[in-house]
Amino acid sequence: MFQDPPIPSPTADYVKVAGCIGLYRHTLTGRYYGMKKVHGKRKERSLDTADRKIAERRFREWVSNIEKVNCEVEKSTLRQLHQKYIASNQGKSESNMCVIRGVVRDFEERWPHGLDFQVRNVRTSHLEEWLGFHERRLKNSSYNRYAGVLKQIYELAVKDRIIAESPFKQVTTRWKRPQKPVRLVPTVGELEAIVMNIRSQRWSPYAEATADFIEFVGLAGLGQAEAASLTWGDVDFVQNCMSIRRHKTDVHFTVPIYPHLKPLMDRLRGNVGLKATPTTQVFKIKDGNKALTAACERLGLPHFTQRNLRECLIMRLWRSGLDKKLIAKWQGHRDGGALILSTYTEVFGSDDGEYESLQLAKLAPPANIVPLDDRQAMGNTSASAA
Repeated sequence: MFQDPPIPSPTADYVKVAGCIGLYRHTLTGRYYGMKKVHGKRKERSLDTADRKIAERRFREWVSNIEKVNCEVEKSTLRQLHQKYIASNQGKSESNMCVIRGVVRDFEERWPHGLDFQVRNVRTSHLEEWLGFHERRLKNSSYNRYAGVLKQIYELAVKDRIIAESPFKQVTTRWKRPQKPVRLVPTVGELEAIVMNIRSQRWSPYAEATADFIEFVGLAGLGQAEAASLTWGDVDFVQNCMSIRRHKTDVHFTVPIYPHLKPLMDRLRGNVGLKATPTTQVFKIKDGNKALTAACERLGLPHFTQRNLRECLIMRLWRSGLDKKLIAKWQGHRDGGALILSTYTEVFGSDDGEYESLQLAKLAPPANIVPLDDRQAMGNTSASAA
C-alpha cells in the first residue's frame, strides 16, 4: 500500500512525455511516472496524478530529493533508526534518557506497521494518527515530550540522508501550550500526621524506617534520591550541616541541619551508635512513595508525593522570612532564587486563610500611630474648647 508501484521497462503501455526527460505516462490509466538513474541504479516513482503540470512539478521535486538521499541507507528500517537515535543521545542525563526510551518504546509497541517498516515510507498521516491516539490521554507537557522525540528522530533521518525531508514537518499539532500545574503542598501539620500514621503501622516491618525516611524528606527538603544516598560521612554534627549531591544535575551543595531537623538526626545517630561508619547509609530504605500514598489515603489527604514533601520545607523557610537566595542555595539551585519565585511562591498562602490574614495584617498601621485626619480633628476640638 505504501510502496511505490514498480514500473516495467518502457513498453507500449508506457510512453515518454515529450519535453521532460524521465517522465512517462501510462496509456490506459493516464497516470504519470518518473524514472531516473542514480549511481547506475534505476529509480522509479509513481507521481499519483494524471495531470501533466502536477506531474512535472512532482517529478522535479522527486529528482531533487533523490540527490539528498544516500542510496546505501535509504532502505533503513524504523528499528535501525530508533537504535541509532538512542545511541546518539547516550550522553544526556539519566532523566532525559528515561523520557527518550519511554517514548520510543511506546512508539514501537503501538506502531501498527511493524519495526521493519522502511523510514522512507513513513508519512505525516502515520505520525498524526499515532500522536492523535496519545493526545486523548496525555497532558500537554507530556504530549510535547512525545512530539519532541518524534521530531528529533526524523531530523536525524534527514541528517543521515535516509530521507530528504522529515514527515514531522507537516504534522498539524507539533506543540501544545503546557497547562498550569496544580501544586499540592502539605502543611507542617499534615506532614506530622502522615509520619505518625506511617509509624503506627505496627504490622509492617519497615514502618519505623519508612516513617524516618518520609520525615527526613519533609524536614530537610531533599529529594528521594538525595535522601536515599545520604551516608553518615555526609553529616557533620560539628559544623551542623550535610553535604548533598543533587543526582539530577550532579551539583554538590551544603544543607544546614535545621533546628526542626536536629532532633530527628540526633535520634537516628543514637540508634545506629558505634556501627556508623562514613560509608554507612543513614536510611535503610530507598523510597517511601508506596507508604506515603497509603498514608494519604487513610488520612483522607490529597495524593502528596515525595516532591511535595520537599516543597513543604521550602514553604516553611519562605514563610519564616528567610532570603530567597539562601533558600535556593540550600536547594542546590544556582539561579539566585528565580525558580523559587516562579514555581513555588504562587501556591504559598493560596491554600491557607490564616497565612493570608497574617499578611494582610501587615498593612494595618501600628497601634501607637494616630492617623493624620484624627490628629486634625483633635486639634480642631482643642481650639474650640479654648
